[in-house]
Amino acid sequence: MNVNSRRLSILTKSEIDDLYGLPRFSEDDRSLFFDLSAVEQGAVDAVHTCSSAVHLILQIGYFKAKQQFFVYGREAVLDDLHYILQRYFPDQALDKIKTLSKPTRLEQQQIILQLFDYRLCDGEAKAALERKAQRVAMLSTQPIYILRETLQYLTNQRLIAPGYTYLQDMVSRVVTGERRRITGLLEKAMTPDVDKQLDALLKSEEGMYRISLLKHEPKDFSYRELRQEVDRRKFFQPLYEFGQSFLGTAGLSNESIKYYASLVPFYSVYKLRRMAEPTTRLYLLCFAFHRFRQINDNLIEALICLIGQYEKQAKLAADEAMQQAIDEAGANLQAAGQVLELFIDDSIPDETPFASIKEKAFELLNIESFPVVSDFMRNIEFDKTAFEWSYYGTLRHKFKLNLRHLFCNLDSVCLVSDEPLLEAILFLQELLRQGKTPRQMNPANFPTGIIAKNLQRYLYTRAEEQKKKTLEVDRYEFLVYRELRKALARLYHEIFGLILLT
Repeated sequence: MNVNSRRLSILTKSEIDDLYGLPRFSEDDRSLFFDLSAVEQGAVDAVHTCSSAVHLILQIGYFKAKQQFFVYGREAVLDDLHYILQRYFPDQALDKIKTLSKPTRLEQQQIILQLFDYRLCDGEAKAALERKAQRVAMLSTQPIYILRETLQYLTNQRLIAPGYTYLQDMVSRVVTGERRRITGLLEKAMTPDVDKQLDALLKSEEGMYRISLLKHEPKDFSYRELRQEVDRRKFFQPLYEFGQSFLGTAGLSNESIKYYASLVPFYSVYKLRRMAEPTTRLYLLCFAFHRFRQINDNLIEALICLIGQYEKQAKLAADEAMQQAIDEAGANLQAAGQVLELFIDDSIPDETPFASIKEKAFELLNIESFPVVSDFMRNIEFDKTAFEWSYYGTLRHKFKLNLRHLFCNLDSVCLVSDEPLLEAILFLQELLRQGKTPRQMNPANFPTGIIAKNLQRYLYTRAEEQKKKTLEVDRYEFLVYRELRKALARLYHEIFGLILLT
């Protein structure tokens, strides 16, 4: 195999050309880069021949553009030579400008280095550059990140960048060295259980490798898809817990973890199994660690989304019910007026029993419509909130099915800062994880600090024969979900806002 084919592919051809290719100037570029300062003009004036002066101006312009030196053929720089001659040597013919000898070219490079206070990247500088790259690799082992940081270091140190192949080989050495450091630590920390679990990732089940199944993302937020995601989370959890301890102790950054994790989907199972075992273990551990976090994010997103959908359904149903009540009241106003006229109807004797009048009233206006029309006439607003909480009762089978299994598998609740909410969450999680349901518990034992005063009349009911009010446990359960959704949404908004700011 060709040696070059084994080198890391870090940059594209166009990116390499941007760094190392001969500058391609427009007319505006030429007027900018070939404009000489007084010091630069002095260096050009000190040159003995016109050819040397022209090439010095050419190299000064190219150096300003790319901080590199170039060996070029005459045909490649004809337009730039024409410009320099017209501007600085109008009496000179182009065919009189000769190619520089190597000693003269190297001498001019030294002049340019002194003009711009730059240095060549000699052996000592290269050693310092590699030490810098090694430190960078501890932050991220992505080759492109290491290369960019080393190029920035070269600029800051005013050093001429070595050739691309040298940088490729250096980044490769650094990446390999960092990987060896981590795999060495991993071999020492590895337990038999973790080793067995990592091996299981590459085993075949019914014609499919387990790692292939565990790569899948949920297609939607359906119960089936989310149950599979919960099962994947359970599989990865032991590896995540080991990784959380080991990766932090080993000094592996999040960027490096993401990079190593990304190599598992990139390589086939065949290639992963043919790699050195310590390397494969490292990639798989990082994949498990990163995938577990992705799954957590997916479950939280699903929880937020589903609870939001139930809230929207309840609000929409309340809006429709309110409009229906208004329409019904308006439609029955004429009948209500006829009921009122019964009290001033002279044809009805005063001694007529009230029961008979009620009977006539109910003939004019259906008994079920009386409360609606009465509230409308007294300008009493429709209680949308009461309807919403009543509607949650009709959704109880849905939200118990779709939310409980997500809620039980969330550990992010520790990020909730509201104490009453945290208390309610932990109480409900412990209950559900024990296989019990809220209806099996005495409502008096529920932590009720989460229930705001303005919600108490909707969360409690009072039976006519009872003096004490009773907590509606189904509504309480949904209140916990709803308040958790609000807290998580605020938290994600704050985190996302900080990411945007940084």
